[in-house]
Amino acid sequence: MKKKLLISAYAISPTRGSEYAAAWNTVTHLAGEHDLWVLYGMSDDHMGDTQTLKHYIEDNPLPGVKFIEVKAGWLAKTINLLNKAGFGWFFYFAYYLWQKQALKAAKELLKEVAIDVVHQLGPIGFREPGFLSKLGKPLVWGPIGGMKIVDKRLLAQLPFKSRIKFTLKNFINKYQLRYSLRIKLAFKKADVLIAATRLGQDTIRQYLNRDSYYLPEQGITGDVFPCVNKFNNTAEHVQMVWSGTLNERKNLKMCLQALAALKTYNWKLNVLGDGPLHEALKKYAAENGMADKVVFRGHLPRKEAVRIMACSHLHIMTSIAEDNPAVIFEAMSNGVPTLTLDHCGMGDVICAKCGVKVPVDSYNNMLERITSVINILLSNTQILAEMHQTTLLCANEHRWDKRLKKLNHIYDEAIAVHRQRNNYPVERRLNIVQ
Repeated sequence: MKKKLLISAYAISPTRGSEYAAAWNTVTHLAGEHDLWVLYGMSDDHMGDTQTLKHYIEDNPLPGVKFIEVKAGWLAKTINLLNKAGFGWFFYFAYYLWQKQALKAAKELLKEVAIDVVHQLGPIGFREPGFLSKLGKPLVWGPIGGMKIVDKRLLAQLPFKSRIKFTLKNFINKYQLRYSLRIKLAFKKADVLIAATRLGQDTIRQYLNRDSYYLPEQGITGDVFPCVNKFNNTAEHVQMVWSGTLNERKNLKMCLQALAALKTYNWKLNVLGDGPLHEALKKYAAENGMADKVVFRGHLPRKEAVRIMACSHLHIMTSIAEDNPAVIFEAMSNGVPTLTLDHCGMGDVICAKCGVKVPVDSYNNMLERITSVINILLSNTQILAEMHQTTLLCANEHRWDKRLKKLNHIYDEAIAVHRQRNNYPVERRLNIVQ
C-alpha cells in the first residue's frame, strides 16, 4: 500500500559513497512505491554544503520525492567550524542543533501533509537520535550503528595516542548506552528499531531491552554479471584491492604486514584512498620490498575506483571498527570475494561463498592467518575464479528489491505498533520477522 513517508537523511548524495549513498539508494528505491519528503542537511563535505544534490535534482528530478533542505542556524554553523578544524566530536553538538531545525521543518510539513510514517534514517550513529518522535507519528529508527566496543586485541599495534582514543570511545559508548536518558527515551519511543549489525541487535537488547530488525544500511543496486576473462592470467598476476581512508581505524598497516610475509610474488595490491598515514604507509611498503607491489592510487573518482574493483580478484579489509562499509557490497556486486576479520558488519555479510573470515585473535595470530590465506589463494588461483561465481550469487541476496520488501513490512508494523501503543501502551514490539 502506497504511503506518505517523511525521511530524515542528514547526509545524502547521488555521487558519493558510504552513508551518503546509503541514504540516496534508500530514498530512490522507496520512491518507486511511496511518496517521500526528505529532510537533509548536506550532500558534500560539511554541514550546509548542499550544492551537489541541489544541482543534481534540478537536472534529474525524482518523481514522488520532495527534498527539503534544513539549514543550520548560526550557532550550529559556528560549532561546526571546530569539526572542520579536525575536532570531530564537536560535530555532535552541531548536529544536535540541526536536528532541532529538522523538527521545526517537519512540523511545518505536517500542517499540509498527512504523513503516514516517519523514518529517522541517517546518519546511522546511535548518539544523536533526533527529535522526530515529538511529531506523534509512527516512527522507524535505523539502521542504527556505532555501538561497537572495539576488541583490545585489535589495538595492540597502534600508537599509544590511538589506543587511548579507541579506549575512550569504548568507555563513552558504554556510558551513553547505560546512562543517557535521552538515548534511552529515543529507543523507547521508536515504534520499530532497525540494527545495522547482528552485534547491534544484541547491544540494543542488552542495554535497551528492545528487539530490532537486522538490516545493513548498504545494499546492492543494479544487475550483477560474471567477468570470467579477468582470470585468464591469475597464475602469473593476482590483482588485490584495499579501499578506505588511510588512518588507524581502517588499519591498512595490518594488510601490508601480512603481505610482507608472503612466500609467493604473483600479486599486486591497489590501495584506493588517501589520509593522514599515506606517506608513512608508503614508506613501510618500500622498506619491506613492496614498492613495486603496492600501488597507492589516492582518492579516485568513483567511476575509476569501481573499475579497479571490478578488475580485481580479491578484496582485503582489515578495519578495526565498522558497521557495514559500502566497499564490501561494491566488491560483492562485482564478484570480488573479500578477505576480512570476522567482526563488525563484515562478519555478518561475508560468508564462505563470498569471502574468507579470519577470527579475531591475538594480533600475531591474525597476521599469520591472513598471510596463510593469501598464500593459499595465490598458489591455487582457481579458488578465486570459483569464488567469483559464488560471490555473485551472494550479491543477489543483498539486492534492493529484497530490502524494499523488508522495509515495507517494517513500515506496516510501525503503524500497527503505534496504533496499539496509543490504545494500550506497551514497552516491547509486537513481533519480529527476521
